[in-house]
Amino acid sequence: MSRLSKTDVVAPVTQTVNALLLRTFALLQTTPLTSATLRLALGAADEALSIATRLCRFDLEPRAQLFRGHVLRCWGRWHEAWRAYIRAASARGAGYSGTDIKALTDECLEMMMIQSERDPERQRMMMRKKGARMVRFEVDEEGSGDETDGDASDESAATKMYLLLNGSGEVVGSRESLPDLRSVRGRGSVTRSPTPE
Repeated sequence: MSRLSKTDVVAPVTQTVNALLLRTFALLQTTPLTSATLRLALGAADEALSIATRLCRFDLEPRAQLFRGHVLRCWGRWHEAWRAYIRAASARGAGYSGTDIKALTDECLEMMMIQSERDPERQRMMMRKKGARMVRFEVDEEGSGDETDGDASDESAATKMYLLLNGSGEVVGSRESLPDLRSVRGRGSVTRSPTPE
């Protein structure tokens, strides 16, 4: 009787998730994109995420979230796409290193702002329902020396302070560094993603 190694168990999970993500990608390449096609693509990405989550494959979860974000972005569901991209921030591996998560989240935020400007009544209703819970990060760079002498040491001595702003733009706190999004896995639970050695 042969014993199964860990790679024998892991490989089928990775293959299944990658096949579902490939199906999602292929469905997004069809033209014209219909709501039925987007529904199928989202179903495949959701299934990949479900499998990765159920089997504690924290290396595959961000990849599934990235593809969920792509589908939701194509669908125009900006807030959900933004949340998926935030959760995909730690996607690593071949084919994922060139993905600009910051640009994707910025695009979603911009489209969310455009939508809210078009429908101010909906925005007021959401603010009443949820309250101002949004937090933004802005960089406040403070130099330690005189700005006029243009010394390179002044730039290296500058520290970055990130201001936390609420939805109405008021400063509610500050940090010396941005939070590590790879360690956040959802509401109320914090885990560490495996890091390549």
